[in-house]
Amino acid sequence: MKDPVEVGKLHEIMQHIEASLENSKTPRWFRGSGKYPVYRLEPTLLRHKEVVAATKDPLKLEQQLKARFLQTSAPFLSITPTTDFDWLFLQQHYGVPTRLLDWTENPFIALYFALSSSAKEDDACVWMLDPIKWNKLALNNAQLDRIPDPTMHQATQFLKNPGDDFSPNEPIAIFGNHTNPRITAQRGTFVMFCRSVEPMEVKAYAEECLTCFKIPAELKPAMYETLLSIGYTHSVVYPDLSGLGAEIKTSYGF
Repeated sequence: MKDPVEVGKLHEIMQHIEASLENSKTPRWFRGSGKYPVYRLEPTLLRHKEVVAATKDPLKLEQQLKARFLQTSAPFLSITPTTDFDWLFLQQHYGVPTRLLDWTENPFIALYFALSSSAKEDDACVWMLDPIKWNKLALNNAQLDRIPDPTMHQATQFLKNPGDDFSPNEPIAIFGNHTNPRITAQRGTFVMFCRSVEPMEVKAYAEECLTCFKIPAELKPAMYETLLSIGYTHSVVYPDLSGLGAEIKTSYGF
C-alpha cells in the first residue's frame, strides 16, 4: 500500500479527488477513520477475537448472529425485510456485526465521521476507493463496468452461500438498498467481504484502487470547524431527533 497523503484543509482533499477523477471518471467512495493507522479496512465481523485467532469461521459466526437477530427483532420492526440483502443491511445499520464495511459516496460525510470520532491526540484519515477498478481486479474481470447491487442475480446467489466454491475470495464493492433515512443521508455504500479475511489495504492490487488522506492531530480542530461551518453537522449526517439533539448539545459547548 502506498504512503498516505497528508492534508490539513478541505480544498487539499478536493484537489486530490479532482486529480483522481481526471484520470478516470468512474465513481469514488470514501471512508473516514478517527485513528490512523490503527483501524484497518475490515468489517467488525472479522475483528472478533476468535476470528482473529482463526478458531472460528467468520461466515458461520455471521449466520449465528443473523439467526439470533431474526429470532428477536420482530417486536421492534415497523417494516419486515423481505430479502437476505435487506436483512444484512438492517443488521449493519443497528450495529450487529456483518461482513459489510461501510463507505460513502460523499467525501465530506467520510471526513465528518473521521473528525467527529477522533480522540484529541490521534491522527485521523479518509480513505478514497475506486470501486469499479477494485472490482475489476478483485474479480479478475476487466469487462466489469458496473457496481453490483441487490437486483443482480449473481449478487443474490453469492449472498445466499458466500462460502461456496463459486463465490469470489476477495471483497467486492456493492450498492445497498436505501432502507432507512440514514443510509440516504450518508450516501451509504458497502464493501462486502467473503472468504478472504485480509484487510483491503494489504491486497496486492490495493495501491491501484486506494488512497489514504492523513489528517495530523494538530490540524483536525480547524478542519472540523470548517466542515461544520459549511453545513456538515450532526443532524445532516444523522437525520433524526437524536441527531438534532446531539447537534444542539455540541453547538452550545456541552
